[in-house]
Amino acid sequence: MKLILKQYLASLRERHELDAVLPDLLSSMGMNVFILPTRGVKEYGVDIAAVGQLQDDEEESVYLFSVKSGNLTRETWSGQSNQSLLPSLQEILFGFIPTRIPPQHSSKPIVICLCFGGDINSGIRQEVSGFENYNSRDKLRFEEWNGDKLSELIQQYLLKEELLPSSSQALLRKSLALLEEPESSSNHFSVLIDEVLSHTTDTDSIASSITRINVCLWVLFSWCRDGENLEAAYLSSERTLLLAWDKVKGHYTGRNKLSKSFDSILDTYHQITDCYVDRCLIPYVGLKYALSHAVHSPCSIDVNIKLFDVLGRLAVKGHWVLDSLSKSYAKKLPTDGESEEQKRLRLRLREVTSAINFLAINNPILLSPYKDSQAIDFGLALTLLSNNSELDGFVQSWLSGMVDKCIFAFECDGMYPTMHNSYEKLLEHKNKDKTNSNYKKKVTEASVLYPLLAVYCSLYKLDSVNQDLEKFARDKLLHSTLQYWYPNQNSEQVMYSNSSTHGSASTDFPMNGSAALEHIKQECVNADSFKSMSAVTKGKAPLVLTACRCYRYPVPFHYIEDFLNTSE
Repeated sequence: MKLILKQYLASLRERHELDAVLPDLLSSMGMNVFILPTRGVKEYGVDIAAVGQLQDDEEESVYLFSVKSGNLTRETWSGQSNQSLLPSLQEILFGFIPTRIPPQHSSKPIVICLCFGGDINSGIRQEVSGFENYNSRDKLRFEEWNGDKLSELIQQYLLKEELLPSSSQALLRKSLALLEEPESSSNHFSVLIDEVLSHTTDTDSIASSITRINVCLWVLFSWCRDGENLEAAYLSSERTLLLAWDKVKGHYTGRNKLSKSFDSILDTYHQITDCYVDRCLIPYVGLKYALSHAVHSPCSIDVNIKLFDVLGRLAVKGHWVLDSLSKSYAKKLPTDGESEEQKRLRLRLREVTSAINFLAINNPILLSPYKDSQAIDFGLALTLLSNNSELDGFVQSWLSGMVDKCIFAFECDGMYPTMHNSYEKLLEHKNKDKTNSNYKKKVTEASVLYPLLAVYCSLYKLDSVNQDLEKFARDKLLHSTLQYWYPNQNSEQVMYSNSSTHGSASTDFPMNGSAALEHIKQECVNADSFKSMSAVTKGKAPLVLTACRCYRYPVPFHYIEDFLNTSE
């Protein structure tokens, strides 16, 4: 386990990664952290400052950390960069210590800690030791917190036996060993999460357990990033986020210890999903058939399943960015121009929505859902794009093309959408004699896709397309239970853990455009359990969408209520 942790620490970047782990570690060691990493504020070489004692017989001391990533080399020790360690240590000695230590701690011994995730390069060992010896004096000493020391402390304090027992450590090792089999890896990690969280009894133990899971998730992510295969980290981060919320939702205030532990998990989730989107998707969506080809399969079923999965992931990322931007605008209207944060979020949202646009245009298989449940991924994308009127033309074209392809595939006995979800069943469907009317009725006996298409075609004023869809439903789908799903009073209890089925379905869904809109408006009013869900009331509404993608539930129409009301 120590070798695993050391490799993880060595791979962490300085900003937002190594300096994000250290405060949790120090707090777990019983130290009081009084300076946290802050961007844009000069702290004279100090990234993190804490006061406390590592051993019971030691005098309470002030620990000042200057954090660097990876191994300490000549370049990171005394190179030309302002971020080199030597200038930071000089700033601590001549700037921070004389002027910035709080008065209540000014008489305590001071320990300056050189903190880095790897090791010291042997070529500069003499220089580092010489600097430390020359500047050490009474009540001032230096310590080196390298990868070995940090991994020992993490194992001792963050992964201690009673909160991450040996069986859980074994699960983490299994998860890391199976990175090339992402589903198996993420399954082992899910068992680890369940095991760690099952031992929690109060708010303090929940917060501590979530912090430990966050460290494990970071270990998994760092190994995935080094191996250039982020799939296991993506799947694990999604489930970790949802299960963590299920534990903290009753106590989340945004300010207490439990809230901060969840926010740390949320930050890790965003870093993992950002890395996935930026490395694996955005560079390739603008190239014709690039992502389809990247699936590396001659079978269209593989390509179809993966492309719709990718669509859902992009859309969920967009919803999180949109949520952050909306909150920022609500807090401070950009009447005198946008803040830097608002501009960054707006450009990021445009990048994600443009990626969805290019993804659909350059991979036409996204016009042809093979599974009815792909309405979930399509619905996530449509819900996001409905907030951007600049893309209305693209959405209209996409809707028209999908309706046309679905009708054509059904009438020509091709790969029309079915209720099957497993790969084996879809492969069997592809090779089946689909002219058998009894078979067609059996695999299309229920649908949420066609009601979704009817609603959005009506919202986007595609009257002729809507008429074609209504006629198709009347002529070919009378046997099918056209329906849609809404959260109910049980959803809050099990939505984030997926421990049981939940929600309610509205059947006999009208396929006439205006009637479909009236129907869902009424259902949104009646199914008011959505508005009382913890994720919605506590400002984390994209959690419900994340759960819909992860656990495969249709996107509630509550997310487009404003669009519904303005479409009248």
